[in-house]
Amino acid sequence: MKYIIALIILTFSLPAMAQDQFNPEGLWLTENERSVIQVKSCKDNQEELCGKIHWIIEGGMQTDSKNPDPEKQGQPMCGLQIMSGLKPSEYKPNIWRGGKIYKADDGDMYDAKIEMLDENKMKLRGFMGVSMFGKTQHWTRVSANQYKKCSAR
Repeated sequence: MKYIIALIILTFSLPAMAQDQFNPEGLWLTENERSVIQVKSCKDNQEELCGKIHWIIEGGMQTDSKNPDPEKQGQPMCGLQIMSGLKPSEYKPNIWRGGKIYKADDGDMYDAKIEMLDENKMKLRGFMGVSMFGKTQHWTRVSANQYKKCSAR
């Protein structure tokens, strides 16, 4: 009987033990392929993730014209921080939550969480208050050779 119990425990714990931990730091092409975001540890808190615009498609939005703060509407999109405060989940590997994401297209800030699906695929969810009321995007890891860093004009 105790062998059966041990086998059951081992069977259910193996998938959790086998789960790989994927690193979200790097360059990520957004789902619409209009920008690449550099995700890395935040300057002020190394345990959290932040994201800045690394590359913008030619003809894409060059200034933060939709920002609700008139003083920020002329700031360049290149290098703009759009993600902040994502913390690793205490309970699930490959999930970061509790952060914010800025959607420059409409000038709104949303709650955010990310889930690493594998080493090269990230699922990002932006929402207001409750995750059920939001939108998901799938981002793909890219290299700096593929997407030259933009420069603020």
